[in-house]
Amino acid sequence: MSVKLLVNGISGSGKTSLIADLEDAFVVSRDGKEFPYNIPHMMIDTYHDMGTVIHGGMVTTDDEEVEVEGVYQKLEKYNDKYGKYPRTIVIDSVSKLTQDAIDYANLNFSGFDVFSCINKEVAILTNFIQEDLVAGGLNVVLINHVMDNDKKGLVPIGQGKFKDKGGFYSEVDHSILIGDMKVTHRGIKNQARTTINELPDTQHVANTITPSKSRKLKDGESYYSLQTHVEMIEKLHNTNQEWKL
Repeated sequence: MSVKLLVNGISGSGKTSLIADLEDAFVVSRDGKEFPYNIPHMMIDTYHDMGTVIHGGMVTTDDEEVEVEGVYQKLEKYNDKYGKYPRTIVIDSVSKLTQDAIDYANLNFSGFDVFSCINKEVAILTNFIQEDLVAGGLNVVLINHVMDNDKKGLVPIGQGKFKDKGGFYSEVDHSILIGDMKVTHRGIKNQARTTINELPDTQHVANTITPSKSRKLKDGESYYSLQTHVEMIEKLHNTNQEWKL
């Protein structure tokens, strides 16, 4: 059974940096910045609509029709180059794509049609993640920007039905919060949860730029690794499958 893991954090907390140790990965980058790591990836420079992000298609740019490749086409290129599909797909970030959907709806519709369009665009994304990627046997890591609300704790970006039910936090069994060089595994106000009992409540993150500045660990502690976390969830899911009737 595939992994679906949410990585939450405020701006500048180090969400994308956790990706660096992933193996057999492919990154869908819609973060507004150049992707900094030597990992196969695609850049989404312009948002046309969610269907185009996923499936590609013909779009009009400067009064000229051009073909845009989507995630599916890039995955085929990955397979052609490496002779296999990636084990893990990272979407960096689902919060940016959600905001893209909101902006697209507001620019192209009015009244109640705005909310209908937002719900449709987000549904296309969530169905793609669950029905195509996860159900297709691929691990998925979702990078998600959250905002700090004094009364409610951390809250997701978005609006409408999807945000009201908890956003991407409601779609996963495993979610972490990164901040201050530390990963938190538990706590609703932290937008964090896990079903792996042996994981501590928090883990420090190594300083990969200046290793000597990394937090000193106590006996039995280990620095957080996204790759190790994904493997732990895989192992848990494989064990749980034995009980499925």
